[in-house]
Amino acid sequence: RGLDQTKRCRSSESICVQAREVVVVDEFRTSKKHFDCQTTDDLKNQRVMRKCRDGVVRKVPVHKVLHCLRKHGGCGKSVDRDVNAAKNILSILQNQLTGISEWPLRLRR
Repeated sequence: RGLDQTKRCRSSESICVQAREVVVVDEFRTSKKHFDCQTTDDLKNQRVMRKCRDGVVRKVPVHKVLHCLRKHGGCGKSVDRDVNAAKNILSILQNQLTGISEWPLRLRR
């Protein structure tokens, strides 16, 4: 069926079939570009002070949390990398479903 995917679910009396459309979305840069403020600069890893194995306290990056830097025109917020990527991917999907084929400039390769 092309892009259609069929899902079958059993109920007590019958079997229902639901068709779903699969849309391929390139996830390139979706976690590195801030969804809320639309800045063109990459988000930076949040840094925290941690005591390392050698006993020295250092600033270390937190991979899961990204920060939008104000000095580059950003909003100063810290965001979860996966949540931010999901919002950007949803935005791309909504554009594709409404017929806007133009890929957002900040997410292009």
